[in-house]
Amino acid sequence: MDYSSLDKHSSEQLFLQIRRMVLRAIRVQELLPRQRVPSVNELSKNLGVSRMTVRLALQALIEEGWLFTVPGKGTFVAERPHIEQNLQTLKGWTEEIRSQGMHPTTRLISVDTLAADRTMARYLKIEVGESVTRIVRVRYADDFPLSVEKAHLVLARFPDIGQIIQRTQTSLYSVLRNTYGLNPTRAVQFIEAGEADQAVAGLLELMPGSPVLISERITYAAGEDPLEYVYGMTRPGFVRYKTELSAASPTVRQIIVPLDSPADIDRTVN
Repeated sequence: MDYSSLDKHSSEQLFLQIRRMVLRAIRVQELLPRQRVPSVNELSKNLGVSRMTVRLALQALIEEGWLFTVPGKGTFVAERPHIEQNLQTLKGWTEEIRSQGMHPTTRLISVDTLAADRTMARYLKIEVGESVTRIVRVRYADDFPLSVEKAHLVLARFPDIGQIIQRTQTSLYSVLRNTYGLNPTRAVQFIEAGEADQAVAGLLELMPGSPVLISERITYAAGEDPLEYVYGMTRPGFVRYKTELSAASPTVRQIIVPLDSPADIDRTVN
């Protein structure tokens, strides 16, 4: 574990810093399920803090389900379930993570305007070259970076949405509902494997070239008006996707997928 991140001059309590330090080691798989974590004495010595402070940190992780104790043997990493996203239900990030007992946060990276390429024009039902607002954000669960998302919205339909997001730092779906009176009702989503470039790797605390899950989602309001096109890159190993399959014949819905979709999208973070 990286002990250098402990800041004894910080206003944040020491036991909370230690909790986050151990949790990060679990998240990046430095500490694996059923592996013994350093003892109270080891952590106390390496960090230069009291054993009581270490006990508070470990107890918090035990109560949260990240660790468990075996009498006479020590404290171990628990088998922690993945974040599970149901592909049959449309939820915003904040709602999804809260529903699974975790604390969601979002870091806004940038808001800019760009000209729609052919793929974005098809997805958003606009002309090539029309102005699109791009909102780049990093999504966190319990202070751990899980995904980078780039949301694209038509500037003419939502002229102030970039400024609203920058000013309020609120959920995009909340802004669509409360400011524009539009309720996301369905989405079409594609998921494939990919690699993290240098910018994405830095934001997700990965090595460049590390595997990521790439998703593309087109979200709609009532009717067939697209609200947004989202290009996302997610850490593998922490999120699993759930869907339900049926042998019954589904209702037929025509989905037009542009043949040039992956190649034309600007995948850079900034």
